[in-house]
Amino acid sequence: MKQRKTIAVIVGTTDGFYRNKCLSGIIRQAEALDYNVAIFSVFTITDERTKHQLGEENIYELIKTPDIAGAVFVDYSFWAETVKKKMLDLFRSIPDFKMVVLDNEGIEGYKGILSNDRKGFAAIVDHLIEVHGLKKIYCMTGAEEFPVSHERLAGYRDSMQKHGLEIKEGYEIFGDFWTMAATALAEKLASGEIERPEAVVCGNDKSAVTLTNELINRGINVPGDIAVTGYDLSGESITNDPSVTTCTRPDLHTGERCICELHKMITGTDTQPLDPDEGIFVSGESCGCRRDVAFAHKFNELDRLEQESESNFRFSTMQESLMAQETYEQFIITIFSRIYLIRNCAAFALCLNKDWNLFRENDNEYIREGYQDEMSEEMYWSIDGTEKRYVPFRSEELFPPDILLDERPVACYFNAVHFEDRCFGYQVVRFRNEEENMPEDIYHTWASSVSVSLEYMRMQERMKLMYNRAFANSIRDGMTGLYNRQGYEMYSKDVFNAAKERGQKLLVIVADLDDLKKINDTYGHGEGDNAITVCARALQTCCGNGEYCVRSGGDEFIIFGTYDYDTAIPIFYRSRIDGYLARYNSSSGKPYHVGISAGFFIDYPDNYENIDQCLKIADERMYANKASRKKGRI
Repeated sequence: MKQRKTIAVIVGTTDGFYRNKCLSGIIRQAEALDYNVAIFSVFTITDERTKHQLGEENIYELIKTPDIAGAVFVDYSFWAETVKKKMLDLFRSIPDFKMVVLDNEGIEGYKGILSNDRKGFAAIVDHLIEVHGLKKIYCMTGAEEFPVSHERLAGYRDSMQKHGLEIKEGYEIFGDFWTMAATALAEKLASGEIERPEAVVCGNDKSAVTLTNELINRGINVPGDIAVTGYDLSGESITNDPSVTTCTRPDLHTGERCICELHKMITGTDTQPLDPDEGIFVSGESCGCRRDVAFAHKFNELDRLEQESESNFRFSTMQESLMAQETYEQFIITIFSRIYLIRNCAAFALCLNKDWNLFRENDNEYIREGYQDEMSEEMYWSIDGTEKRYVPFRSEELFPPDILLDERPVACYFNAVHFEDRCFGYQVVRFRNEEENMPEDIYHTWASSVSVSLEYMRMQERMKLMYNRAFANSIRDGMTGLYNRQGYEMYSKDVFNAAKERGQKLLVIVADLDDLKKINDTYGHGEGDNAITVCARALQTCCGNGEYCVRSGGDEFIIFGTYDYDTAIPIFYRSRIDGYLARYNSSSGKPYHVGISAGFFIDYPDNYENIDQCLKIADERMYANKASRKKGRI
């Protein structure tokens, strides 16, 4: 396997067409320069420091692995300040960490790579002026503190100045790249508080769609009274009625520039992006043009495919199927059978900590941060039909071995497998090509189903272990470890019936510790307990053929079993008991001797209705033995 360095892409959530194009550029340029790409993301991001949020963020700990040569930090995707601070602290803890910051002028110590929106934004204003002959044009950009707001405003100014049009006071408006500023502007235009322009160019599509609809709701025709345009090409702009004129960002080029800059940091070598620095103008009805049918078709097709994926997932009953499995083997097989739900998936690997399901007495002791050195590729699936199980690797290797390719670099998504802040491991997805390299929203639900079902399976196993332990304790004597009376009731009938079915003899021994009351009264109950324990050990020497040994009362014991016993077995077992006790008594230094009276039943059980009848015979013989022992006879 060829050893390649890896570029990490560190994002918040991965939804959005914009990030898809940026990632396409990153992946294409990285492949050209022979880097693997590892995209680390979470499904949710919030300032609330819930256990779930912490479990999600644990995936970023993997960027500490040594094969990562550099990273692209998608700054704007970390809108939760607490998460962003945590990430920056993590970066600064890594010696000589090479990183560029996407869509930011830079963070202290790290270079920023801004998208060149100026040219594309100017092209939209050019269109309004040159095609539609409009002159009185307002620009509502984003918030004043955002660098991209000023970049787009500069594009507006370039076009207005190129055409000799005056930008009067009030023409330039700082908004919010969202809905509130657009709604407020629509209200001011409708009320006459602000003089109406011929057109408003908005800093992004969200603002443009909102402004368009709010103007129409207030009786202002778009584009008849006011033309509206957007920027950055969202599906919403294409599907809105009327559709909104917009322009794609030069996202491919921006992503490529990030990799070129990192490559220079790593190797000292300059290289050029693969794609030209330009966006694509997309006509819409909001400026008076026709809807761009090609883009509309593309987005409708994407929407259709996503709806199809959602429908397939809904009818797959994935989570119920995973949780219904009784064994871990069946659980993994079920995941294999549901990978088809991840559209465009080329390969998938589930990687778990070696001890992800280790039973601990204290269930609050578990991995919360980072990953174990020893990992296991629990399952691997690829589109060519390959399926593998249980391949060990080290977490510092980052990629599970099967998901890598010899002939070319790979780009994979990494997401945490966790329940709240309990770390199980991570899952890795490789898609078919860089043009369709992003998981759909349904992947969030798919991956969450795996995590939740793993926790369910873990808890089921834990409950079984605890039940078995509790059950074992319920049928065992706490002092001697022998079965108790409940254990006798549970197993004696089965042994009796087995003896009948197999045509074997049944053995029942009833034993009683001699003089326990005298030992307790003379030497104390501690010594009495010791004598009981010694008695139990002596009797266990008679359990070489699978017999059950029971403490049925304070100083009373039962042994029962079935085997092809010969007639000499009572003498043989009696000699074992006496031999053990003789050795103990001669070496214990105790002021008392431990003795046992015993009665034996050994016969075929065909003439008896139940084991209790046999037990009664052995009990009578035990009392006879005890009486004879008191007279000094065995």
